[in-house]
Amino acid sequence: MRAGTYRLGIDIGGTFTDLVLLSDDGMAIGKVLTTPHDPAAAVLDGVRELLGQAAISPRHVSQLVHGTTLITNAIIERKGAKTGLITTRGFRDALEIGRERRYDIYDISLENPQPLVPRFLRREVNERLDHRGAVLIPLDPAEVRAVIHELVEAGVEALAVCLLHSFRNPAHERLVKQVAAEHFPHLSCSLSCEVMPEIREYERTSTTVANVYVKPLARQYLDKLNAELRALGVPRDMFVMLSNGGITSCDVAGEYPIRLIESGPAAGALAASFYSTRQGLDRVISFDMGGTTAKICLIDGGQPMLTTDFEAARVYRFKKGSGLPLKVPVIEMIEIGAGGGSIARVDSLGLLKVGPDSAGSQPGPVCYDQGGSDPTVTDADLVLGYLSPDYFLGGKMRLNRAAAERAIADRVARPLKLDVLRAAWGIHQVVNENMANAARMHLVEKGRDPRGAHLIAFGGAGPVHAYRVAERLKLKTVVCPLAAGVTSAFGMLTAPLAFDFVQSYVTTLSELDFASLERLYADLEDRGRAVLTAAGVEGDITLSRSADMRYVQQGFEIRVPLPPVLSAQHLPALRQAFAEEYERLYKRLNPGVEIEVVNWRLLASGPRPQVSLPSHDGLNRALEAARKGERHVYFPEHEGYVPCPVYDRYVLPVGTSFSGPAIIEERECTVVVGPGAGGQVDAEQNLVITLAG
Repeated sequence: MRAGTYRLGIDIGGTFTDLVLLSDDGMAIGKVLTTPHDPAAAVLDGVRELLGQAAISPRHVSQLVHGTTLITNAIIERKGAKTGLITTRGFRDALEIGRERRYDIYDISLENPQPLVPRFLRREVNERLDHRGAVLIPLDPAEVRAVIHELVEAGVEALAVCLLHSFRNPAHERLVKQVAAEHFPHLSCSLSCEVMPEIREYERTSTTVANVYVKPLARQYLDKLNAELRALGVPRDMFVMLSNGGITSCDVAGEYPIRLIESGPAAGALAASFYSTRQGLDRVISFDMGGTTAKICLIDGGQPMLTTDFEAARVYRFKKGSGLPLKVPVIEMIEIGAGGGSIARVDSLGLLKVGPDSAGSQPGPVCYDQGGSDPTVTDADLVLGYLSPDYFLGGKMRLNRAAAERAIADRVARPLKLDVLRAAWGIHQVVNENMANAARMHLVEKGRDPRGAHLIAFGGAGPVHAYRVAERLKLKTVVCPLAAGVTSAFGMLTAPLAFDFVQSYVTTLSELDFASLERLYADLEDRGRAVLTAAGVEGDITLSRSADMRYVQQGFEIRVPLPPVLSAQHLPALRQAFAEEYERLYKRLNPGVEIEVVNWRLLASGPRPQVSLPSHDGLNRALEAARKGERHVYFPEHEGYVPCPVYDRYVLPVGTSFSGPAIIEERECTVVVGPGAGGQVDAEQNLVITLAG
């Protein structure tokens, strides 16, 4: 790559840390094993290695964007700061009372998630606001100081403040923060009026607590990594990927770390959106399968679906309602415990199960030869011939097929009285069905029919399994981008600087005070411009309004886009916008029922970066030039191993077509094309697979 300016994307996954170095001149990619004990170590090692291979000086890196699993892992593993909570008197137990409903009415041994703050570290203060924000009982600063002193004496390092109706009047919460800053300056503090100024006490408290619980850890990690990258020679502070698909500065990320909860997976969905727009595909299923999990996201019209209802640290990983609720803007996707490292086993009923537990990067699959003993999906894919033992990570890591066969024989084949080949195929089938079934249910819940959609597959293991997953979903097309193994890191480089803001103001449309609403939006817009300007946005800032609306007495809202300016003359348009969105989602209306608005939202975003895909020099080559040879690969259509051509992804000519079965290898992933399918390399080097039938 020539000297110039470069943008670097870094995604930390459960098994591998991926890197993409992008410029107008080309793309360089890297992949190193994640270091769970110190995630920053893998990042720094990967940056040094990638820049060294590309012969690029760190000073030429004009932007670095990072996605991290640190926040998710800290909450799941309960490794955050010792946290205290201050609430209005009478609301000390909101975290445990929750929603007062069972997430599984048939489970007599139901287990609820344990709050991040135990009861003995929660304190109440005498204060009260009414639902409009008027003060009924003033807050005494002396009482606040005494309460905080008790918590500090108990060892509290972080403080969450969630007082009743503070989203209408933040004065009391800000007084608590002022007292804490004056008398306990070492204490990390988060206010619900800043983290989540919305109605619903349980969700607001849970989100605020989670934010400050990981805040000291996030600040330490981001500051340390940023300083080490600067010491390496990178001239600018790094940016951090947010769960909503935007990026922000380390300062903002350190203040609101809970916004990073889906940092890495969001980047994958963004990349799929980018490719769907370039391909002109309206209905797309984003399929991201890495070493630990698979993520599936629905993309309509080039945009991923968004939600503000998210759960972390579920007691039952894939059972909705069993986790800690977090009201943060995230790209809506479903996560399945199905990755290359997912462990296969035979349960007490004699059934083959795969995942959700994973071998991760340490010790990793058995074939890694790093001490792993449990057979995994990667081990099965190797035995089936889908992976090359000599070209994993471009030959940097040699895989031990014999060890994989022994592990599958001992743990799966022998208990099921199968040969090793059938056991490996069983593992492959089970994990594919798990992913296809999860995708099917996710789409049905959204009122979507998967048939006719296009699958964009990426991640280290995604292209290996995409053909069979698409087959089960009755899809016709699979698209695998170039460098599919590091697509999430690439997605970070397609994201604009952006941040979401929200404010609760509950009113019916008939009673809406437009003057108050414009003041509300003026404040949100000032905050939005300030955040983006501080992050370095130099171009136009886009301010997009929306609102959470519902029929009166309904329990849930829908998101409705709003015009940039609101006045009384826009009232009919607001009613019409709600009706159109409601009918689109539910295919019915409730005429005559009043409409209520709960939350008013603003998305402030900077210009979307211009991304140029690298050119291809294989236009005039023959297909045979890309053929590396062949190896024996298992396909059930042939009832055994068959000789299968293996192609070099980097030499495949643009415009060329070929028929399956075929294996296409690149350094970071392998694409499997099944018998009867057709493959073609389009003008932007995407590998487009058309399924048989």
